[in-house]
Amino acid sequence: MVAGVDVGGTKTLALLVAVDADGTPVVVDREQVPSDANSPEVVGSIVDALGAVLARASTPVERVGVGLAGLVDLTGVVRRAPNSAGLNDVDVVGAVSAAVGLPVVTDNDANCVAVAARALLAPDAQHLVAVTLGTGIGGGLVVDGQLVRGAMGFAGEPGHMVVDRNGVPCPCGQRGCWERYASGTALGRLGREAAEAGRGTSLVTAAGSVEQITGEHVTTLAAAEDPEAVVVLDEFADNVALGLANLLVVLDPEVVVVGGGVIAAGERLLARVRSTLATEYPHAVDRRNVQVLGSPGGPEAGALGAALIAAG
Repeated sequence: MVAGVDVGGTKTLALLVAVDADGTPVVVDREQVPSDANSPEVVGSIVDALGAVLARASTPVERVGVGLAGLVDLTGVVRRAPNSAGLNDVDVVGAVSAAVGLPVVTDNDANCVAVAARALLAPDAQHLVAVTLGTGIGGGLVVDGQLVRGAMGFAGEPGHMVVDRNGVPCPCGQRGCWERYASGTALGRLGREAAEAGRGTSLVTAAGSVEQITGEHVTTLAAAEDPEAVVVLDEFADNVALGLANLLVVLDPEVVVVGGGVIAAGERLLARVRSTLATEYPHAVDRRNVQVLGSPGGPEAGALGAALIAAG
């Protein structure tokens, strides 16, 4: 029995996971609490969510894995997190371990998604890319069957590759980063821009005002076939495809897994991404037998992968 925690921009999820002898994980319990990843109090949210599932555990828990957004170095410390400033240079391992009395390991949250995706979707894949579309965009890379960490542990962070040098400013200090166009935050911005232009009256009605429109409003209405929301989601999916095309050219994976909160849009989003890749970026997909899939466990994939990393 192990526990896995995923620390998002606005919420922290803890899972209690039983791992079978063959490595198959089964979620036994879960607890989600609101959190602010830009606040130092975010570590307290980790302890709160984790403490709830540990208190309800009927079998001793051996280890804890925590997925953290940002540049996580080889010691497990977040060295830079534009969307999670409360985690910068914090000894999460020491703080959480002291609070719960168990061994703790940390990793980049998208690395956790990559581990979960490979275990549950493509155990035989030697080359896999995972991207998580949440407050920002994270990424995890599997090359030759191994998770790639890079010289400093910062590999696999495609959210800050620049897709428009004169584009939208990013909290990281650059302009035109991919995550400014293809994250959950970006989906909300696209919805607000559509409403301001008179193309999102249904979104305004659902949210109450233009300023309150979020990505969740867009995905919910698009699932109900609202035509205005579908247009916004399609534009967003095209932005997702742009970044994936660059990753396909560089990494040549067998499998691309899309995760994060935005994956709640489901097959509608993925179908548009696949279509755009085929029509707009033929060089990226020509002669490549690549699958574009949603992450297993949906928004729980990061916590599930963290548990698997803890299980070893």
